[in-house]
Amino acid sequence: MTTQVGASAESTVDNVLGQQVMGDFRPSDLFGTARSLLAQGIRRPGVAAATTAGFLAELPAVLAGTSDRTPAHGDRRFADPAWQDNPFYRRLLLGYLSLQGSLHEYALRSGGSEREQERRRFLLDQVGNAVAPTNFLLGNPQAIRTALDTRGLSLLRGGRNLLGDAWHRRPLPSTVDESEFEVGGNLAVTPGAVVLRTEMFELIQYAAQTPTVRARPVLLVPSIVNKYYVFDLAPGRSVVEHMVQQGLTVLVLVWRNPQKRHDRWGMAQYQDAVDTGIDAARAITGADKVNLWAVCGAGPVVVSLAAYDAARGADRISSLLLVVSPLDTEAMSHAPGIGAFIDKDEPAVPEALGKAAAGRRMSARDFTLLFAMLRSNEMIWSAWVNGYLLGKKPPAFDVLYWNADGTGMTAGFNRDFSAFVEDNPFVTPGAMTVRGEPIADIGALGFDSFVLGARNDHLCIWQGVHRSAQLLGPSTEFVLGNSGHIQTIVSPLDSPKASYSTGPAPTGTPEEWLAASEAHQGSWWPHYVAWVTERSGPEVGSPSEPGDADHPPLGDAPGTYVHERA
Repeated sequence: MTTQVGASAESTVDNVLGQQVMGDFRPSDLFGTARSLLAQGIRRPGVAAATTAGFLAELPAVLAGTSDRTPAHGDRRFADPAWQDNPFYRRLLLGYLSLQGSLHEYALRSGGSEREQERRRFLLDQVGNAVAPTNFLLGNPQAIRTALDTRGLSLLRGGRNLLGDAWHRRPLPSTVDESEFEVGGNLAVTPGAVVLRTEMFELIQYAAQTPTVRARPVLLVPSIVNKYYVFDLAPGRSVVEHMVQQGLTVLVLVWRNPQKRHDRWGMAQYQDAVDTGIDAARAITGADKVNLWAVCGAGPVVVSLAAYDAARGADRISSLLLVVSPLDTEAMSHAPGIGAFIDKDEPAVPEALGKAAAGRRMSARDFTLLFAMLRSNEMIWSAWVNGYLLGKKPPAFDVLYWNADGTGMTAGFNRDFSAFVEDNPFVTPGAMTVRGEPIADIGALGFDSFVLGARNDHLCIWQGVHRSAQLLGPSTEFVLGNSGHIQTIVSPLDSPKASYSTGPAPTGTPEEWLAASEAHQGSWWPHYVAWVTERSGPEVGSPSEPGDADHPPLGDAPGTYVHERA
């Protein structure tokens, strides 16, 4: 199936965060911010009164239609001509913009630190986005016009969409037509086989597609809280397929979607799983070393295990590709919106409450809601309007399907990763231990690294990923994809929008690196394949099938674990 997607959906995809690195951002943080806002209102009633007075003072200009407020640049909610041409809708727009401005002003004047104000503004932004007139039938001229043009059919279709989402217990309006996709049908279809199954993961080895392959395989370790197949979406849109077609042997760990009975799984258990995957990949291929991928939240797991290997003199890793993964968690606190919630110096909730929340599992529904809130107009209210008010069918787009196919996080990993964010151990040699072994400088792991950032990433901001490249030492190449978090990863060769930048060693500031970098049109995939091929040993004959005598094929890719839902 050929996937078609419009400009609006493309923009939404660039804002998809899809259950990536959580840091210390939890639902309790939002409740804590709401309590703080209420307490400040009680302690400083004059601020609320002054803000309300300012709003009321602006009402005459709003009612006269002479207010000079305008929507933010690029705000598509008010693109319909009626918002300017119709006197009623123009005044409704001006009133809404005035209310929104008052909420922002109150957040800034409510007192407390800059971080507290940022958190309050984030929360009040959610309120402002929710009460936008475009979210209601009578406040949306396009919805009214569509209802009249279709003689009410759009509203009937919208009601059907609403009932369908309620029936399937979706926490948010549908953003994708799930009926168009099937994992193993038209997604995740690169030929391969499951060659190892443990309680935590299945190991897939992809079938060779060239007469010879490089001796050292690539082992892909996806994010702990994501389905792996964003790397194997569809023919022509699969980086796994591309690597296999270039003569690389590729294996991938497919994490199991954890249930409550798996809550004991913490960082140590995931390190053990990667350890098992490395040894299996070496045994199957007969290689001395593997080329590792570590994606987003798996970065700390893989890097700490690699540092443990270095500490005990093991030599199993030929190279590392770190994909949109910040290793210095202080850099995460600068991410817009979420950054204020993961600032360890100014936590969003009292320490006791934060630690209690960190010890609980997080469901796929929790992740879906929290990350949608980071771009609520695109990920929540746009889908609300299109699906329920306009009666449109959601788009059929593979990345949005993957994003909706969420996973959870075990209580153990939530606890350990929250502690990792709090302690930020990679910036202090010896601050982290693995199996009782202190982790020394991760800049001396003994192999080359390739670090990929995404320029429009709203969570793993590229400056933070640049810092990861610095921490991994001088034998590191930093590459910056010039798109969003997911669109940088899914960068097919024929994409006219794909581009990336390369530059000098990442020793200075991110801005200095960017100023000295060189932009390249096209996908970063061939650049990485050329880089990793140099570190993959000589050519050898291709295996006739995946696996070996000790790791026989257990079933075709994509296996069974990928289909499990929490």
